[in-house]
Amino acid sequence: MPIRNLSRLALVLFALFAAIVIGSLVPFRPFDPAWQNRLTGSFVNAGTLPLFALALLQLGTYLDPDDPVVNRRWQRFSRIASAAALGFLLLVPLQISAGLRLQSSMDGIQASRLDAAERKLSALRGAVQQASSTDTLAEGLRKLNGPSLSPADLALPLPLLKAQVISVFDQSQAQINRERNALPRTGPLRLLPELLRTSLASLILALGYAIFSTSADSDLSLFEQLQPRAWGLMPMRSGRNRRSQAQSDEEYLRQLRGEDEG
Repeated sequence: MPIRNLSRLALVLFALFAAIVIGSLVPFRPFDPAWQNRLTGSFVNAGTLPLFALALLQLGTYLDPDDPVVNRRWQRFSRIASAAALGFLLLVPLQISAGLRLQSSMDGIQASRLDAAERKLSALRGAVQQASSTDTLAEGLRKLNGPSLSPADLALPLPLLKAQVISVFDQSQAQINRERNALPRTGPLRLLPELLRTSLASLILALGYAIFSTSADSDLSLFEQLQPRAWGLMPMRSGRNRRSQAQSDEEYLRQLRGEDEG
């Protein structure tokens, strides 16, 4: 029974992972880069939970190889791990695409907001310059949702009132310029550190799932099946080299013995 507690804890970790991923699906907007970025982030951030669960199940089969429940759960989830490894590999291009599109969209929104503020400010300046009286000036500002004028402002001479309003607009323009200069530079290189971090994490998680994956027709894990063949050939090649060297030494000794006999 204590061994089965490891299996139960593994189920808890699987359920926790599923809850985190399902929570990131709402609201469901599969073509929205923000939704895609949130989904891939939840997979990467919670991806170690199923790995711990697989490790617990494998430990349970090692401690009690005759427990049918633990063995059945290990076989079931270890076969799903192959699909999980492939899924984390596919997350890499999705992360890159979603990150680039999301950053481009955010940059466009900020630039559009500043452009709209400048257009409104230009229209307000035009209304002030064309005003022939304080009443028309106040009416023009009201129609454009500009600053409201107090009775004390309306009592000022028109040239002085225009100068004060233009001064306020100049301050607003300076604020817009500061915000525009503060915008981060555009380009994919700005996102390179974050994209490298998430992509590398996805590749490492894919490797982890490949280590724990099994199949019905092979005792080897997916990681063991995909190991480069050169790794297995290197010892053989070194063995051949040792044998060829030994053969050459033997031939040399035979030649020496032949010369001594002659």
